[in-house]
Amino acid sequence: MTADSSAGSQISRREAVQRTSSWLLAAAALSGARAAETAANDPKIVWGIAELFEWIYRLQKSTGHDTEDCLQAHLDHGIRHVIWAIGRSTVDYHSKLPASTLYVGDSRPETKIIGEVLKQRCTLRAAMAFARERGMTIYARLCMNRHYGSGYGGALRSRWAAEHPELWFVTKKGKPDPTRLSYFFPEYRRERIAILAEVAAIGPHGLCLDFCRQVPHMDYQPKLIAAWQAKSGGDPHALKPGDPGFMEWCRFRAGYVTAFLRELRAALGDVEKRLGHRVPVMARITDCGLDVNLMEGMDVETWLKEKLVDELCTNPLWWLHYKYPDTLAPYAKLARAHGVKLWGGVGCLPAAKTRVNPVSFLRRVQRQYGEGANGMALYQSDTGIRYPILTPYLPQLGDAAAVARWLGDKELLARWPQDDASRCYGLDNHSKIEALGATAQPMENL
Repeated sequence: MTADSSAGSQISRREAVQRTSSWLLAAAALSGARAAETAANDPKIVWGIAELFEWIYRLQKSTGHDTEDCLQAHLDHGIRHVIWAIGRSTVDYHSKLPASTLYVGDSRPETKIIGEVLKQRCTLRAAMAFARERGMTIYARLCMNRHYGSGYGGALRSRWAAEHPELWFVTKKGKPDPTRLSYFFPEYRRERIAILAEVAAIGPHGLCLDFCRQVPHMDYQPKLIAAWQAKSGGDPHALKPGDPGFMEWCRFRAGYVTAFLRELRAALGDVEKRLGHRVPVMARITDCGLDVNLMEGMDVETWLKEKLVDELCTNPLWWLHYKYPDTLAPYAKLARAHGVKLWGGVGCLPAAKTRVNPVSFLRRVQRQYGEGANGMALYQSDTGIRYPILTPYLPQLGDAAAVARWLGDKELLARWPQDDASRCYGLDNHSKIEALGATAQPMENL
């Protein structure tokens, strides 16, 4: 080789670095795509979200071992992970807290049997004993703001919530709402924390904080507004979505829910010392997008940044007059960035005017797997495991390949055609689906 040809074949160090960087980037992109594809096809965990209330309500009888029956039915359908209800305003387990009220039935005659069952034994302790024997995972679920008010004789509301009207939620129009309490008040935050700390000490494998019951979580309490005005001087009543300053107002008031989570983590620290391990905290939230979450009172990005929650569980609750994006993508990106598990959500109990449809159910599951969900949480699984239409699919629902095979079955697709009523099956049963004639809440009310 001549000197000239040798010189012509040489490349500069800069060019070599640029070529190497390009190759590495291409290889990383290919590796990332393959990793994403592999992750989408990895075995998934399927969670049941179960309520003994609903289980007994539908049976209208007790066997004396209703907790075990409900959990065994989950096992029979391949579901080994269960998020177990422990209360909303009243509680479903035996508590020693002076502010807690055990649910003992309400004005509906058909709830008498439920109250009798809950009085006889602690369903959480029974669930944990059964789970230990059968190798199940149990998370205890508390609804974070569902107090019902005076309906059904007021028996769904704790005495403590009824006795503290000064803590009640206040709407944008200035109307007190006794079905929710304001996280602005330390007293309410302490009441929720006391329940969760007591439950954690009983020993479930984790806690589920269900913020889907009931959004929004922050309000227009006069003292909250005074705190805002001391900071900014503005009137939040004059703000609406899209206005300059509206999201700052939302972030300010959502800070009180974040404060609750910080205080909860501190309280759990004492429990964790006794238990000898961290108590995982799962937050169940609507999947309407991070900005709307903030409007609902949930600063999810800050929660994860500060490691206040260990897992996210999304839920398709369509309650606003809003074009829902119906995607898990922003939550998957956030979960990956912070190294937390992300569980997608699908409802078993149909919303008003929807129809149970396995194709719609499976399509919702498949989309969320493809978008990055580590598994799926089935809301009201106590009902889903009784639907003959769904039960053939539940044992293999964690197998993304099996879900794809079912959705490739032309006979199945022909048997279960899609219209608005069936296509919307899988949304939370509290959804207000405008395509089916329901009236959703205006965004301006937030």
